[in-house]
Parts: sequence; C-alpha cells; structure tokens
Amino acid sequence: MDLVEQIARRLDGRLGLVGRDGGTLRIPTEAPRFGPVQIRVEHDSEAASIRVFVPLTPPSGAGPDFLLWCLAVSAQYFHVKVGLDDEGMLIFHADIEAGEEAGPEWLADTVVERAETILELLDDDLVPFLLGRSLGTAQQRARWQGPFTS
Repeated sequence: MDLVEQIARRLDGRLGLVGRDGGTLRIPTEAPRFGPVQIRVEHDSEAASIRVFVPLTPPSGAGPDFLLWCLAVSAQYFHVKVGLDDEGMLIFHADIEAGEEAGPEWLADTVVERAETILELLDDDLVPFLLGRSLGTAQQRARWQGPFTS
C-alpha cells in the first residue's frame, strides 16, 4: 500500500469523502463562508513531501493589489502559501515533509491541520479582500455577506 493510500484511509470522513484520481487525493468540502472547494493531497516521493492544496480560479479583475495581497498572506501564514500552478490556477498550498520518520498517522493529522488552515484563510482573509473590492459573482458576494456558521 503506497503512502497516499495509507493517508487516505486515515483521512476518510475527517475532511469529507476522500476520492482518488491517480496519485492525487480529492476531497470535496466547504469552507463555511467561502463555499465549496476541493482539497487535494499529493505525494512527491523524490522531494519526500506531501502537498495539501486548494486550487481556485484567480479572481478576474483583481489587479496588482491582489498580487500584493498574495505576498502578504504568504508572509502571514507560516505553513500555507499562495501561488499559481502550471495551468494558471491560484493555489493555496502547504507542503509537509514526508521522510521515513514521518508515519502515516502523523501525516494524516498534519494534512487535516493544514487543510483546516487553508479553509480558514479562504474564509477570514480571501473573502474580505474580494468583498472589499466587489470581486466575485453576485451569487458569491451574497453568500459571503450573508449569515454563515463556522
């Protein structure tokens, strides 16, 4: 059983239902305020690391102040960074060292912690930024401004 499968068995139900697409775990879930997202988990055996990330379409019309916001968020959060993937998707990601000493139970717990931090960042930092600049669809802005539970 590979490391991703070992982690998947320990994650199932903790963040949502875990699906697998090749070497990537896909966990559909919802940030209470931001809305539906998909948490992904990948293992890079050469780098001995696990990447936890949420891909999002970059907000259209965000402009250069969004780049500054991304840099500020990357500096503010120790474990979570913001970047772009090869396809131009905005990714909120956390890398976890997965050397031989890191067992699957610890890795699964750390994946949950990092995923929860990413969801918190979306709700507490991204949503206010987008609302403050009237970005997002009308439906998204209505959700973000309405009552929510965390």
